[in-house]
Amino acid sequence: MKNNLLRTLACIALMVSPQIFALADEADEVVTVKLAGGAQVTARLLQRNDDRVVLDLGHEVVTVDAKRVLSIGGPEHQPEGQTREQDYYTLGRLDEAPVPELVRRHGDAVVTVTTPVGLGSGFIISKEGHLITNYHVVEESLKVKVTIFQRKAQGYEKRQIKRVKILAINPLRDLALLQLNKEEIADLNIEHVVIAEKPSLRVGDLVFAIGNPLGLERSVTQGIVSSTTRTMGHLRFIQTDASINPGNSGGPLFNSRGEVIGVVCAGYSFFDGLAFGIPASDLIEFLRHRDAYLFDPTQPQNGVKYFDPPFRKDGDSIANPKESVAARAAVKE
Repeated sequence: MKNNLLRTLACIALMVSPQIFALADEADEVVTVKLAGGAQVTARLLQRNDDRVVLDLGHEVVTVDAKRVLSIGGPEHQPEGQTREQDYYTLGRLDEAPVPELVRRHGDAVVTVTTPVGLGSGFIISKEGHLITNYHVVEESLKVKVTIFQRKAQGYEKRQIKRVKILAINPLRDLALLQLNKEEIADLNIEHVVIAEKPSLRVGDLVFAIGNPLGLERSVTQGIVSSTTRTMGHLRFIQTDASINPGNSGGPLFNSRGEVIGVVCAGYSFFDGLAFGIPASDLIEFLRHRDAYLFDPTQPQNGVKYFDPPFRKDGDSIANPKESVAARAAVKE
């Protein structure tokens, strides 16, 4: 009886094993699943059999009835398929993918920006080494260094770029455009991000940030959009509950497609779940009109600098108040 049972199990294993092994090869790959009704999902495949398909969306795992699946294949196109290059940056709309896959694709474009008084984050926007960070990260600094993380076969390797040029700044919107020295990056494989051309953010959408909070390099935090219209000081911000701490400033805020939808600018370490980013639309306007914000190295705070207007007391001359006082005294004598 026992031998018959073992023989039956062995026969079953022989019949199903080819399919099992074939499916095991597909597991843990990013695939595009087309469903009945026209919908499709791009995610990491965890399991597939005759009854169900299990997908990892990054923030949750979903099970799809195999009867609803029309086909399963590789991602239909690479991220470059729907992008449009501008002078210093790239716009586009990418496919959705799990967060781990998006971090693998775009994480190498995130850098550490260091000045004599502190550090922050930034992200590369062109193969020529242009990058974005917050103005307050480089404020009043002429000596800026950038650390790039290069992926090698044995792991990541850090390279510090010591010659970094500040091209444009907008103190009001807290944005700065920098460029790495071309000679120092000539032998590097420079990765850059894609900026969302038409962000369609909704409250509740998944977002994630990559940066260097408290100097902890390449940290990834995830959350949702809490508000798309948060206004402070007459400026609009994206509010998120993703964990943001000092050192994250200037880093990218990504959506579920790996597009930059904001620039991280503020977080409250004493209030968990309260952080803000500058919308991508404002970043694009800054880049398009960068000539209006050109940096002058002779005035580290240049861009826009306001002086208090002179106030004249009764009878005083704006040009030389002391002279006017002396003149009045002479007239009285």
